[in-house]
Amino acid sequence: MKIYKHIHYIAKFKKLNAALIAIFVLVNVTIGIGQSVGPRIAVELDSTDQIDYKNHNSESNDQPLNIGYGVQAQSHFTGSMATVSGEALQKTFVPTLSNTLFGRLAGLTIMHGSGEPGFDEPSMLIRGLGTLNNATPLVIVDGFEASFDQLSAFEIESVSILKDAASLAIYGVRGANGVILVTTKRGHDGKTRIRFDARTGFQQPTRLPEFVNASQYASLYNEALSNDGLPLRYSADQIAAYQSGSDPYLYPNVNWYDEVLKNSAPIKDYNLTFSGGNKRTRYFILMGYLQNEGLYSNTDSRREDNSNAHFERVNFRSNIDVAISDKVAASLDFGGRIENRFFPNVNGAQLWENMARYPANAFPVYNPDGSWGGSNAYPNNPAAAVLGRGYTSSHDRNLMANLRLSQNLSDFVPGLKFSQAIGINNYHRANYNRTRNLAFFELIPGSEEGTYSYLQRGLDSGFSISEWGNDQWNRLNLQFALDYQKQLNDHGLQAMMMYHQDAFYVGGNNVPYANQSVMGRFSYNYLEKYFAELTMAYSGSERFPEGNRFGLFPAVSAGWILSKEDFMSQQKVFDYLKVRGSVGLVGSDKFGGSRFAYAQDFYYSGDYRLGAENTSNGIIMEGSLANTNISWEKDFKTNFGFQGQVLGHLDFRFDAFYNSRTDILINGAQIYPGYLGVVAPHLNFGKVNNRGVELELNYSNEIGEFRYHLGGNVSFAKNKIIAMQEIDYPESYMQRTGHPIGQPFGWVADGFYMPEDFQPDGSLVSGVVNSSFGPVQPGDIKYKDLNNDGVIDQNDETAIGKPWQPQVNYGINLGGAFKGFDLDLLFYGLAQRDVALNGTYFWALQNDANIPAHALGRWTMDNQQNATYPRLSTLPNENNFRPSTFWQASGNVFRLRNIELGYTLPSTLTQKIRVDSFRLYVNAVNLFTWDSMDMVDPESFGGYPPLKSFNMGVTLQF
Repeated sequence: MKIYKHIHYIAKFKKLNAALIAIFVLVNVTIGIGQSVGPRIAVELDSTDQIDYKNHNSESNDQPLNIGYGVQAQSHFTGSMATVSGEALQKTFVPTLSNTLFGRLAGLTIMHGSGEPGFDEPSMLIRGLGTLNNATPLVIVDGFEASFDQLSAFEIESVSILKDAASLAIYGVRGANGVILVTTKRGHDGKTRIRFDARTGFQQPTRLPEFVNASQYASLYNEALSNDGLPLRYSADQIAAYQSGSDPYLYPNVNWYDEVLKNSAPIKDYNLTFSGGNKRTRYFILMGYLQNEGLYSNTDSRREDNSNAHFERVNFRSNIDVAISDKVAASLDFGGRIENRFFPNVNGAQLWENMARYPANAFPVYNPDGSWGGSNAYPNNPAAAVLGRGYTSSHDRNLMANLRLSQNLSDFVPGLKFSQAIGINNYHRANYNRTRNLAFFELIPGSEEGTYSYLQRGLDSGFSISEWGNDQWNRLNLQFALDYQKQLNDHGLQAMMMYHQDAFYVGGNNVPYANQSVMGRFSYNYLEKYFAELTMAYSGSERFPEGNRFGLFPAVSAGWILSKEDFMSQQKVFDYLKVRGSVGLVGSDKFGGSRFAYAQDFYYSGDYRLGAENTSNGIIMEGSLANTNISWEKDFKTNFGFQGQVLGHLDFRFDAFYNSRTDILINGAQIYPGYLGVVAPHLNFGKVNNRGVELELNYSNEIGEFRYHLGGNVSFAKNKIIAMQEIDYPESYMQRTGHPIGQPFGWVADGFYMPEDFQPDGSLVSGVVNSSFGPVQPGDIKYKDLNNDGVIDQNDETAIGKPWQPQVNYGINLGGAFKGFDLDLLFYGLAQRDVALNGTYFWALQNDANIPAHALGRWTMDNQQNATYPRLSTLPNENNFRPSTFWQASGNVFRLRNIELGYTLPSTLTQKIRVDSFRLYVNAVNLFTWDSMDMVDPESFGGYPPLKSFNMGVTLQF
């Protein structure tokens, strides 16, 4: 019954698709009949939509602004958004487009992820965290939802983020997390411009962790054994042999990072664009190629035995605008990319974990006979994993086609326009793997010096070929819109009504993800000085039960240009000053749990055992209980802001916001006990408030021939959990409610236990708090007894430090130009965040791990007062290695994200070589980082690290 309902709903959805496409064709044929092709494009189309405000701008520089499903004069816009141009993004040479956004947009939190080629997308949030569930922004490319990470920066006109209810309500049930609005380039009326950009460089890790060498490891391991009361493992002669390197096979000293990685990896990128047109047709065409190599050394470029991490991408785009007649205009966008990814046949995260975990003396990379080294305790030789097991690969193709038609209906209703759009997005992935199993050999010393024997572990095999995956993802969008604009003396009216539907078909899933909306925007201005706007969407998602699938999402906003008032006419400070505000409701259907949580789920289990023989039987079991009243998250957003220009040179923008998210889905299993006998459903019980401020400042001026600029932005966002239906804890300070999302909890460290804290028999003296996590001794971490019960236990856990996500983000941009030379610098920073120091990179000898270099400051009898690390131990230590303030550090970071120095040849020289412009430049990405963590990169540690790069390039324009 459950599946039948879904299939029935989708069948109706497909019938609607067919009917709408028929209308799409019929309307344009009808209006186009009898119309001759006009001498100019009568109805202009932009990449996002429809309304042309050029004749209604109150200021000469008041350019149209791309907003949600439309364009609007900047002076008319009453919402909150931030925008960066594609030209600015081109200055940061990184493979993935989203990585060009660091520090450029107020309100956007962006943090490094993995630096692995092809998988280096950062994490992004708009105005911080506002939900306990998925907070990822919605990405819209040229009016339709799509991925933008692998677009080329050279095909981008602008990237904007929409932040408040006025700009987001039109996205209805999908807009609460904010929207990233990407607009691609279009042609122009004029001669063809040909531009070629070539750039190349090399990349290096921003930072790699440091571990002790072989002799240090052996000495410290002995010290840890002594602390544990266990026999020593290494003799003085063995430690000396590690130090001297006299026998690199029996006494190796391996730096696994040096063995597996090379010093740098190349990257290159080429882009060729054509743009131009006439009064009838305009076009923009791009062809691009990017190649990004990984850091693994000694790999086979022919890919016969292995492969480096390798990413190749071909981008292509053709955006064409055509005047079909005096009344009908069209635009056809066709773009896409082809991607190839190659990787060693090893789990990447595990490879980097092993490079950190394996001690320098674990085994040699190669044995004397050339076989791969290894041991029972450390079985996966990192070098062998890269070079000996073959490779895996994926091959992706993405095609996007958007057709837009627009009809001028002024003959029927002056100022009215009707437009339709269809968007098709197809993504395909296939895999090809050439892999094998690999044996390693544990080296055993022979009876005579210089002789060895080998203990084989695992089996060698020949290469096997596997080709699998013919996965396809398809997205189909339809839009129908009416736009109206009218100027009645001092009164201006604009209105838009749109129907939008989106069906996303995922390979292997018979039920597509579907969304439908009817949206509207109604704007009014008086004297182009006072503005009011009503935005709304009646929006629904297939994630909710029939009859409760749709909701209304309204927003109202207003603006006032004070600088146009008479009382401002005499002042000389403000050239422009505007205040604005908005309030409204937006939704989110992104949450965990079952996709159709409103329907009862059943699943097959083969683990139910009956009878004396304890035979496993397969049965159908009941899943989580259905919640027939499940609903979307609701975010009530309030925003106030002002913006303007001072003394002709300083532009400023300020926003303050307060968001209240309710009906957040909470997993009922966290609320109701297991003895109920069923798994509780997801329930709309959560509530989170989120507030903050944003400020942008940009100053530009010139002194003679020297032009310069200085700007920056800073954002603050802080959330608070109001309700999450958590259990009652023994102590009030243990409650998560009332704290920010992601608030770390742990124990408050209070120094180390000292010798004077113990009796001669090893027991603690009276008045010294004891630990329930196991026996303690001098050098162990001491914690504060928060409830004063005389023992450290689970009831002393409390909120410690700040969440991983920063509360403060900021960016600084400055630069100048003089006689052909130009210099641009971009900094960004994160503040009000802490990071947890746990696992292999920080916890020495736990789970047979390595010893990090910072453990050299461990507690010893001779280093009691200056110790920065607890005593070493080879045994599991529940007291020392648990979340606490001792294992926390500031995650604040400040980076020189980009620096670029360029030189443009004078026109007297370029004319001789018949080019319009010729520019050479050098730049660097992540050149310097200032932070308080010297062990790892403060934004991302564990796995493939973030990268810095050094590059050079050339731009030619014809």
